[in-house]
Amino acid sequence: MRKHLKLLPTYLLATLYAFLLTLPLLTLLSASLRSEADLYAPTLLSPNPTLAPYAEALAKFPLGRFLLNSLLVSTAVTLGVLATSLLAAYALTRMRFWGREALFGLAVALLLVPGEVTFLPLYLLVDRLGWLDTYWALTVPFLANPLGIFLLRQALRTIPEDYFDAARIDGATHWQALRHVAFPLTLPALGALAALTFIGTWNMYLWPLVVTKSREMQTAQIAVNFLLNEEVARWNVVAAGAILVLLPALLAFLLAQRAFVKGIALGGLKG
Repeated sequence: MRKHLKLLPTYLLATLYAFLLTLPLLTLLSASLRSEADLYAPTLLSPNPTLAPYAEALAKFPLGRFLLNSLLVSTAVTLGVLATSLLAAYALTRMRFWGREALFGLAVALLLVPGEVTFLPLYLLVDRLGWLDTYWALTVPFLANPLGIFLLRQALRTIPEDYFDAARIDGATHWQALRHVAFPLTLPALGALAALTFIGTWNMYLWPLVVTKSREMQTAQIAVNFLLNEEVARWNVVAAGAILVLLPALLAFLLAQRAFVKGIALGGLKG
């Protein structure tokens, strides 16, 4: 009991900090449940909650198509990043070849390069390949991620060498060791990487806005922009659209929260 009392100030500060972090989200949710008449009522919770803004947001634009595009792109990019990162991390950890450390140093250096630096060259490359307004432009440039390579390499280094020695004694190839040893033991790190990649891809706005033109190819983040660009923006409808776009990313994080925390902690160990 004395120990918990000593930690009480910490708990109170953590609770206050969590409330401050979630306050914008609560405000957005409250606005999405308000009618036009009580939109500016000075209360956090709506006095007369209604789902009419959600119905109007769904009626104004084909949000279903936008959400489907975002889901397809985010899933494809996440699977691609998991595959390329695990293969690269295994090669950099368990295979010996000339220039291995230099390649890893290059991957770490790429973490320091802002995305804005590569935006224009990447756009020109996609344009020359004829991929504008296609799923290729939305997915292929992001199928490899230096952060994923770094995270999984650190996770692989925590696995005892004895496991891989036993696999080699049993005659396992690199592919078999990757499948039966590395993959199961790095699942927490893979879960963390999957959550980071899915949420980051889902929240992309500028790149899909530039490389897509037709409504059939645009993603969910752009749909909210359409609601904002009306002659008279109805903020309760905009808030409802933002909540609908936010829900899949929030759900993905909640489902992978335990793996996310464990994977980040595991990736920080040196091994």
